[in-house]
Amino acid sequence: MFNVLLYLIVHLIIWKGDIAFKFLYPRIYKLETSKQINVASKLVHDNVRLSLRRMLRGGVELEQFTDMIISLADFQLPNMQDRWFWSLSGSGDFSVASVRKFIDDHLLLEVSSKFSWRKMVPIKVNILAWKVKLDVLPTRFNLSKKGLDINSILCSICENHAESSSHLFFACSMARDIFRNIASWWNVKSPHVSSFEEWEMWTSSLTLSSRCKQILEGIIYIGW
Repeated sequence: MFNVLLYLIVHLIIWKGDIAFKFLYPRIYKLETSKQINVASKLVHDNVRLSLRRMLRGGVELEQFTDMIISLADFQLPNMQDRWFWSLSGSGDFSVASVRKFIDDHLLLEVSSKFSWRKMVPIKVNILAWKVKLDVLPTRFNLSKKGLDINSILCSICENHAESSSHLFFACSMARDIFRNIASWWNVKSPHVSSFEEWEMWTSSLTLSSRCKQILEGIIYIGW
C-alpha cells in the first residue's frame, strides 16, 4: 500500500482524486529517486521509504507522507493493463467537444456583456476591438502592471496620460480626432467618451437603423 503513494507523486497523471499527488505532496516528490517507475512495480516493494533519497525529517515532510498513506488506505490496484483515459468525458474517450467545453468553462476570460462582432470587417479587426473591450492589449500601462521595466508609461502620441486602452482608443487627442471625423462624415454628434462602455452607450443612443449602426461600429473598429 505504501508503494502506491510514491507513484502518485512521480507522475502528473491524475488517477486517484482530482489532483496529481505530485502537486498534493511536493516535498515527498522531491525525495523520490525512482520517478519513472509504474504503480505495479511500486506495489511489489514492501517499504516505500526505501526509494526516498533520505529519511523523513518530520514536520511538513512527515505530514505529507502520512496524508498520502491515509488517502490510499483502502486502495487496491485492479488486475488489468494500464490504458489511456480521457477524464473530460464520461465515456473516457477523447472528443473535441469536451476540450472546447473545458476551455470555455475554465480558460476563457469572462466578460460582463456580449461583444458585437461585425461581419463586414476583417476578423483581425474584430479581434482588436474585442481586446480593447477586455483591456488585454499590451499597452504601456498593462505591461507595467505585469512588472515589465519600461522607460515610460505615458502615451507615445500625446505624452500627457498613461497609455491605457481607455486612453489610447477613446480619450487621446488622436482618438478624439478620428471620432470627430467619422461623426462628421456620418452626420452624427461627435462622442466624448473615455471607455468602451461609454462608447457602447453612445452607439446605442444614435437614431440610426440597426444596419447603419453595425456599419458605423465596423468603421470605428477599422479606425482603431
